[in-house]
Parts: sequence; C-alpha cells; structure tokens
Amino acid sequence: MVRERPPELLRARLLAAAASEPGTRPGAWRRRLIGVGLLAAVWMVVMTAMLGPRHDWNQLPMDRVIQGLSALIGGATVASAVGMARGRAMVGAASETLLGVVFSVPLALLIAVSVIDPRGPSTLVFSGVAATLTHSIACDLLVLMVALPLIGLGWGLTRGLTLARPALSGACLGLGAATWAHAVVRIHCPIGGPAHAIIAHILPSIPLMLLAGWALGRAGHRSAAPHAPVRPKA
Repeated sequence: MVRERPPELLRARLLAAAASEPGTRPGAWRRRLIGVGLLAAVWMVVMTAMLGPRHDWNQLPMDRVIQGLSALIGGATVASAVGMARGRAMVGAASETLLGVVFSVPLALLIAVSVIDPRGPSTLVFSGVAATLTHSIACDLLVLMVALPLIGLGWGLTRGLTLARPALSGACLGLGAATWAHAVVRIHCPIGGPAHAIIAHILPSIPLMLLAGWALGRAGHRSAAPHAPVRPKA
C-alpha cells in the first residue's frame, strides 16, 4: 500500500514552519528543566516561610499531617511530570495519559482531603454554607497567588516546543501548580473540615487548569502556524 504524499502547499508550509524554528542545542531541555525546577522550589520555600505555619502546628497529629502532605506532593508530582513530559515522539505525553491525570488526580485529592483531616485543639471548623464560603475566600486567593508564578514557569519551560496536545499538557501543568500551592497553603491554614479543603484548596485548580491550558494551547497554535505562506515551485 502506497502512502499518499501531503498536498504540496501543506508540505511547503510545514517545511517553512520547521525552518523558521531555531535548532535546539543538545542538553538545552535538561538545563531548562533544572532551572525551572530550582526556581519553582525557591518560590515555594519563600512562600511557605512568608505565610508561616499555622499557630497550632505542634499540636497536630503528625501522622495525619504527613499523610495529607504526601498525598498532595504525590498528586502535584504526577501532574507536573506528565505535563512536562516530552514523550517518545518528543511532542508531549499521549492523550490517554494526559486525560487520565486531569480526571484521576483531582478525584484522588478529593478522596484524600475527605478522609485525612488533621485537627488540633485549636483547629477552626465552620458549619453552614455562608460561613464556609466566607472563610474560604482568603485561601482561594492564596492558592491562586502561589500557583500563578508556577504556571508562568511551566509556560516558559514549554515555550518553543512542539506539543501535539498543548491544551491538555497545560491543564496538567495547571493542576500541578494548583496542587503544589495547595500543599503550601495547607501548612498555613488553621481551618479544618473537608468542605473547606475542597472549596478553598482544591476548587481553585479548575480556573488554573483552564488558564494554563489556554496559555499553552495559544502558544502551541502560534508556533504551529507558518510565519509566511510559501508557494510550491511549479
């Protein structure tokens, strides 16, 4: 069976787009990945120090704290690694992998925060929809504040790369950034209860995933478009 060649105009445009992209030096991706990782780690350490631990940190059951933070760090690591993966074809992770992370990690975190709820004698717990929403706004804003620079770093990491599914890769990076921010805010937040954890700490991941997906999707669309049409030779 003979493969059909692409139309000449399409072939010329693809060649022009490929020629317009500068070549990447060997090891550039690894250096970029290490640099972004170090900047992200410094940012999270700085934000953790600035926010500070909750006032009853020493009175919390450490086994529950370790379990909760381990779940958050694990989910953030998986989402970030899949979002940054190059894949065998060097165009990002497969659609099945990206979709699996986008749906399974938030579900796993919902279950984790519902089951693991470390409380100390000074832990604040609010009942009622109005009180829960009112006391969740501050944590929502903190998660967004911590996560947005991480999304910027992820966008910078993938800038110039050819991703087959940039929007899905961005959604994974947004989920990873939101979950890292959740871990930072969880150390600081003195409010307990699954309702607060879901509304104030997990819910911000939705707009962050949409934002990162839009940003990488837009960047991927621009890089895929040829800079100027090239007419095939007659």
